[in-house]
Amino acid sequence: MRQFSRASILFLFLLLPQFVWAGEATFVTREQIDFTKLLAPPPAVGSPVQLQEMAELLALQKDRTPAQAAFAQADMERIVFRFADAVGEDFTAARLPKTEALFKKIQKDADFVLAPAKAHWDRPRPYATNPDIHPCVQKPNNASYPSGHSTFGTVTAVILANMIPEKQAAIYARAELYRRNREIGGAHYPSDVLAGRICGTIVAAFLLQNPAFMAEFQEAKAETRAVLGLK
Repeated sequence: MRQFSRASILFLFLLLPQFVWAGEATFVTREQIDFTKLLAPPPAVGSPVQLQEMAELLALQKDRTPAQAAFAQADMERIVFRFADAVGEDFTAARLPKTEALFKKIQKDADFVLAPAKAHWDRPRPYATNPDIHPCVQKPNNASYPSGHSTFGTVTAVILANMIPEKQAAIYARAELYRRNREIGGAHYPSDVLAGRICGTIVAAFLLQNPAFMAEFQEAKAETRAVLGLK
């Protein structure tokens, strides 16, 4: 695949902001968060680290149960309500329109700032490198590093835990399962998932310092806590 310089990639994205995942962000910008400068490059194909990661994925695949496969497939959905099992059965889109709207904006923002990093490193998915990897989840059509699902799961967990600190431990444990399902599903290397965890944390930190975000956050927080019966 033809290689582009970092400057060329940035220029392309400035000209065509809809190129990946579409649209502009609501609360953060690519000038604020440049993951190509904040993350180390992914392990190269054929490197000892990449080979070890591949062995880990093959082991997960060998031991993967139907229940684990179904869980990984369900966690392909990137919505905050995948965390309902950690928060409570009343945590639903039907009851929480403001919360749903806010987390859709969060997902869009995370995708927007992550896209240049995916294009920059253009890491092949594990199954593209090794035909012995058989994903049980749908094969994404973009690069592997950093993981978008891991980024989303992490930023969602941080924001949600700030809304409901009483359930912080359960929320973060659920986020770990959400990230792990990308490896169990065969869609990501462990280093993709770790990088996504870093990215999600960084995005969350910027969001929590943004006055416009915090105004919407407070409304969603009040709505969520009321539905859950929390003061």
